[in-house]
Amino acid sequence: MGFFSSQSSPRRDKVRFYKKKKFKAVVVILILLLVVVGYFAWKTGLIMNKISGSKNSVLGSLLSSGSAPQSEDGRTNILLLGMRGADDPHGGLLADSIMVASFDTKNNKVALISVPRDLYVQIPDTNERGKLNSVYGHWEGSGRGQGIPEMEKMMGTITGLKIDHAIAINFNGFKQLIDTMGGVDVKLSKPFSETKQFVEGNECGGVFNLPAGTNHMDGLKALCYARARENTSDFDRSKRQQVIIKALKDKMVSVGTLADFNKVNKILSIIGNNVKTDLTPEEMKGFYDQYSNMKEADVVQRVFENSDKGLLTVPNIAGAGYILVPTAGEDNYSQLQDACRNIFTQQQ
Repeated sequence: MGFFSSQSSPRRDKVRFYKKKKFKAVVVILILLLVVVGYFAWKTGLIMNKISGSKNSVLGSLLSSGSAPQSEDGRTNILLLGMRGADDPHGGLLADSIMVASFDTKNNKVALISVPRDLYVQIPDTNERGKLNSVYGHWEGSGRGQGIPEMEKMMGTITGLKIDHAIAINFNGFKQLIDTMGGVDVKLSKPFSETKQFVEGNECGGVFNLPAGTNHMDGLKALCYARARENTSDFDRSKRQQVIIKALKDKMVSVGTLADFNKVNKILSIIGNNVKTDLTPEEMKGFYDQYSNMKEADVVQRVFENSDKGLLTVPNIAGAGYILVPTAGEDNYSQLQDACRNIFTQQQ
């Protein structure tokens, strides 16, 4: 949100200052600014309480000093989940995108670590096994409401990092955010095509194509680009998702966005309707205060995949379908943990 300040010096005029037209105009402007700031403060408090499930008062949420999530080894790790949405008939509680954003404020670095949804795991606190993308749905559905904490536990086991908190956003919110920002620009070194995945149901126009060069994408086009994987792979898709997220982040924190009343208002509404997190309002405020100071941070990106250096492989397990396990062995995450812990110093 923007901050406003004004400076004035007393002026000696024959006409009393409070009767001057200029003074009256300034008063009107100041009142409008107070209304705008007050509205955003009120609405931001409501949104923070809504997405976190907090029962704090709006005023209490905003006036608290705020405390950033507790970090480990100087890093704070936030799990990012891209969901279809609870009402989607094609598996609304499945996590399509699973990524950890690791912040090192001391050295001004950020890591984006993607783990494929097809990783075959032991579902936390059960005797069942399944794909990583099913963990959230297993614990969120049937009234359990524990999708976020169980995904944090699972990702902590896989990465060896302390997952401080998680944020889940559904497809609809993703599209609306990008549209509200006026779209994002993505530069392609070669043409991109997805000819199989979206034909059934005629999603994304059936056959989805993008030319080489800079592509300006609206919300739907960016979502199609981020979801496509049949002609490429789930690993390539994870890399594209990281590119889209970085482009969206750059636009959302720009001065032009934060100074636009209508845009910020829409962003707050979209977040309130489509985002879920276990960050409290106070932690959100503290997180913003701490990490908004990271300017021009170095961004390191890592995608675990089925390749020589990807640390994952396709096992031969009858009846399991297409799944992935660590090359070190099923449930042996030692190599992945080492890569995550040392991501800022290790050569990839």
